[in-house]
This record gives sequence, C-alpha cells and structure tokens, in this order.
Amino acid sequence: MKNFNRFGRLVCTAAAVAAAAAFSPAALAQGSQSFVIIGRGSTGATSDLAFTVLEEALKRSYPGEQINIRRLPGTATATPPRVQSREAQFGHGVGESVMDAWNGTRTFKGRTPMKDLRYLGTYLGFLMRPSASPTFVTTADNPVKSWEDLAKRRIGVGPADSLTSTMVNVGLEGANLSYDKIKQNGGVVVNGDWNQQMGMLGDGQLDAVFFTGGHPSPIIMQFAANNKPRLVSMSDNIVKTLLEHYPTFVRNDMPAGTYEWQKEPVVGVQLSLGYIVHKDLPEDVVYKVCKQLYVGDNAKIWGDVVPVWKGAEKLASRAASTVFIPLHPGAKRCFDEAGIKINYIGAGKDATN
Repeated sequence: MKNFNRFGRLVCTAAAVAAAAAFSPAALAQGSQSFVIIGRGSTGATSDLAFTVLEEALKRSYPGEQINIRRLPGTATATPPRVQSREAQFGHGVGESVMDAWNGTRTFKGRTPMKDLRYLGTYLGFLMRPSASPTFVTTADNPVKSWEDLAKRRIGVGPADSLTSTMVNVGLEGANLSYDKIKQNGGVVVNGDWNQQMGMLGDGQLDAVFFTGGHPSPIIMQFAANNKPRLVSMSDNIVKTLLEHYPTFVRNDMPAGTYEWQKEPVVGVQLSLGYIVHKDLPEDVVYKVCKQLYVGDNAKIWGDVVPVWKGAEKLASRAASTVFIPLHPGAKRCFDEAGIKINYIGAGKDATN
C-alpha cells in the first residue's frame, strides 16, 4: 500500500490525491475506502454497464465500510494515460487501445510506453451477447447497403478519441475509402456522443452511425422505439482489413432475431474488453475485487447489477481468456486459486520489471 500512498506527492491532480488518500492508514482506520475509476461511456454502452458492475464489486469487497467512488468519463483511448498517471486506479480496457498504450504505437505513437498498466479480468456480460462491432446502423428507408456505399455519405462514429472512431477508419480501407476520402467526396464524418448521433440518424441528419457494444443494445433499442433501424453487415474485405490491423479481434456474427425487427444475421468483429489497473494498486485490493467479479456465486453480480447479463457467471472460466497486457498479481492469485485458466495474447506475456 505504501507505493500507492505516494501518489498524492507524485501527481498534482485532485483525483490522484483522492486516490492516494484512499489507501492511507488514516482512511483504513476510519473504515472507509475511496476509489477513482475511469470508463463512463454513453448510457447503456458496454463500458457504462461494466463499470456499474465494478462499483458494486468494490462495495461488496469491503462490507460494512463506507465506500466512496468517483467515476470519470473516458473513452478507450483516454483511459490508459489516466491509469498510467495514477489519476485513476481502475480503467476501461479495450485490447488494442491498451496494447497501443503499452507499446507506444499507433494511437499512442511518440508517447512513452505505458508499462505501469496491468490487467484484471474480462467483462463477462460482454461475452454473453454478440458484438458484430463496429455495428453499422442505418434506417430501413436509407439507400446505403454496404460500407462501400459510404463514399459520399454522412456518418457518425462516436467520440473522436474512441476506438470505434479509429477502427471504422481502418475498416474503410477494405472498401478503398477513408474519412478523408468521404470528406473530399462531399460527405461528412461526425464525432460525439452515440445517443446524440442516433438522434441525428433518426432526424435524417446522418445516413449511418457506427456503434461498439453488446447486442441487443439499449442504445439501439431506444432508437427502434421511434424509428425503423436496419443493420448492415461487413463484407469479407472489411473483416479481413480489421483482423489484419487488430490481432486481439475475432470475427463475430450477430444471429438474426437478436432484435425482433432484424431479419438477417449481421457480420462484424468482437473486441477484447476488460478492466485495467495500475501496477501499484495493492495486491489485496485487486484480489478482493477479482473474487467478487469471477469466483463462485459472487460472479452472479453481473446479472444482479445488469439484468440482461443474468447468467454471466457461467462464463467465469473465460475471465482470463484474453489477457492482452500482464496480469496484476492480485488477479493472478485470484485466478490461480479459482482454477481459472489464463490465456495470454498480445502483450500479455511481456516482462513487467
């Protein structure tokens, strides 16, 4: 705990000072804990739901104590630097973004590799449902039928620093397109909150919105309440381009009928998603949280907090199936004791000294 207690002296932000104070002997003696977590996406997005589960796991880890949790907004790209800098103790981890941060490549090219990041475990709820990301959403009466039809269209791709925004631009290469080409052709690429962009799609201001998350998604279900949506599959070229660029992705199909109005299966990819932490977060803290999320009946927390994730505890054996950066020692102890198999991918086996 002493390493984390020094955070207040190392980082001159209010959030970092609060995080450090949470592990001070005085705070522990008073029977209270304070945590800073980063991963708040749009309401109903996977990160939003997963971090609601995390908040409950933190509370259950310290029964009878006062638990103070501050949740910061942060996309997949914004999160790693804020965990690395100790501004937050827990963060939203998207495999490719975290690996880029770890290696100082692509999105984080030119920045010092973020070697203080560690992995905790995957979002079990996310594994329950198809992803087919980034999901291409349009309306039933819109003429666009494929990614190739977007050359002159108006598209929404989420926040500018989100992985969705980045990977849609990468995927467009498979259609011989890019954001720059769409703009040069007179089209428009819009960044911002997904709920706002879905509203723009319904109003006819956009031809398509790309969304990353599990399905059925509250965002799309809300849109369908007043509109007639249609989902568009990726061609083989788009899938191939994404898999070549992102080694932690796998092809993923959304079965027909995932939404009652969806008549055909939808082809996309699935990301590796999980919680990341700072390496100096005390082992016992990570161990306790890991047990609440993944071990025995505790793992029913996923369905307790998010009803559509009921039954996710049956997937607990996959909690460490895509470890894309080194595991935190507290998580490794948790998984070893529970007999949960650890599968390292990407930078998972990198040296941590």
